[in-house]
Amino acid sequence: MDNNALITLTTVQYVKGMDEDVTELTTKGRYAEKDGKFYIIYEESEVTGFEDTTTTIKVSPDKMLLSRKGKFNTRMEFLPGEKRLCKYPTPYGEIAVAVKPVVFENSLEEDGGMVKLEYMLDLNNQFYAKNKLELSVKLINQ
Repeated sequence: MDNNALITLTTVQYVKGMDEDVTELTTKGRYAEKDGKFYIIYEESEVTGFEDTTTTIKVSPDKMLLSRKGKFNTRMEFLPGEKRLCKYPTPYGEIAVAVKPVVFENSLEEDGGMVKLEYMLDLNNQFYAKNKLELSVKLINQ
């Protein structure tokens, strides 16, 4: 499948005692619907800190799954109201984290749309950060 979408990803991380960290990435990628789920696939860059990595996001009506493969490998499942454990890659190795979504809004349709996700991130069973993610997808002409 060719790149058929313009993907804009904005993340904001709030860590207690630190300034908020905002990351924005706009890139071309692939977007498709299959069996009621939407798939968003794009290449990460130095901007996000995950260069040489392909990210696949699978969005269902009630949850989101984020998978990264390449230089950094991870799988994070976001199911509103539920805490899920996962391994998160860093330049220094993997760390165990827990994610618990508090907001999940999905307005994806055949021609694109948006996903909003806010989640709490725990390290060692302690609150570490609140993250916000906004993902916009727009189909582009081939």
